[in-house]
This record gives sequence, structure tokens and C-alpha cells, in this order.
Amino acid sequence: MDYNKSYIGLRTDLLGLIEGNSNTILDVGCALGVNGDYLIKNNIADFVYGVEFDANMAKEAEKCNTKVFCGDLNSKAFRKSVIDDSPLFDYILFGDVLEHLLNPQKVLIDLKPKLRENGKIIISLPNIGHVELFIQVYIKGTFPRNPRGIFDRTHLSWFTRKDVFNLIKASDLKVLMYKRNYRSRDAIGSKFNWKSRLLKMINKDLVTFQHIVVCTHED
Repeated sequence: MDYNKSYIGLRTDLLGLIEGNSNTILDVGCALGVNGDYLIKNNIADFVYGVEFDANMAKEAEKCNTKVFCGDLNSKAFRKSVIDDSPLFDYILFGDVLEHLLNPQKVLIDLKPKLRENGKIIISLPNIGHVELFIQVYIKGTFPRNPRGIFDRTHLSWFTRKDVFNLIKASDLKVLMYKRNYRSRDAIGSKFNWKSRLLKMINKDLVTFQHIVVCTHED
């Protein structure tokens, strides 16, 4: 099976934010389940539940995760099935998933009660405020529809840094930590040159490829 490589890799940038061991974790958009496999094998988690839209991916993920729910998170009935048939979680991961949903806020609000009292939600979202937007829209005169990246054709929502914080607040969550994944251009493997370093000095958002947020229940 030929899968989009941009969506099946190990998210060490997110997994590195998980503290402790023997956690119970929900990986939303688990793809082939490599995150769960890593977490269990390294004793970071005892149980990893996954949510995956693609049936073939979900079948593969079931081989190395505790349980995988296969379905569409845009469906209220499917979200209820996940909520009803899963335990409380120490961590819920949304690794570049929310931008593909019709109502990201509703999904966060619905799944939030599955978080333990001191549990954390880790979110990664692509940054539409990247300089790539200026290059594509204002220089090339087009809004691309690509198979991956900032202009992924399956994106239904777009987020600047301010939008990310607004989403967290509107979902009655509070931000514990914010970090950035930097990339000079949208292309995989693009390198920082003097122009990119200058842009970073002027405004970090211009070379921020992904926003990473750790949040928890609002007090």
C-alpha cells in the first residue's frame, strides 16, 4: 500500500513532550500506529488508543496499538463511540489533524472530558502565516492545492499563531507551553539560508512551519 509519507512518520517532536511512563494515551490521527508502537516499546505508555479515518491504516495500527477506532471525527455518532468505549487519558495527541476537520473546536470540546484531571493535550497545526503564503499568493498568484504541507488540499481550516491560541481559549483549555517547528519553505528538506535567518529575526512566524501547543483543562 502506497501511503502519503508526510502523514505516517514518527512524531518525535510531539512524543518528546510526554512526561513520565506507564501513561494511557489517545493518538488522534494515528495513521499506521508508529507513535503508539514507539510509546509502548519505550515504556512511555502502557496503553495507546488510536483514532484513524483510513481503514487500511487503522488495520495496520491495530497490530501495535491497544485499540484503534476507525471512523470520521466529523461524525457526532463516531465521536460518541470513541468517548463511550475508551478510558481516561493522560495525554491526547492531535498531530496535524484538527485542520482537516469541519469543526476543530467541537472535536476538542467533545474529547476534552476524556482527559484526566492533570492530563494534557498536545496539538500540532500548520502555520498559514508562513512566508510561503506570500510567495505563492502574492508572487506566484495562486493558492496551491498540494498533497501535503501548508497547502494540503484536504485542509478545511487554516491557523496563524493567534488563531491557535483563540482555538484553545474557545475550547475552554489553557496553554501550558508553545513551541515552533521551523522550516524556511514548505518543501521537505528546505534549508535555512541567510534570507531565512533574516526573516526569523524580523518575525519568527514567517518561518514557523508548525505551531506546537501543550494545553490542559481550564481552571
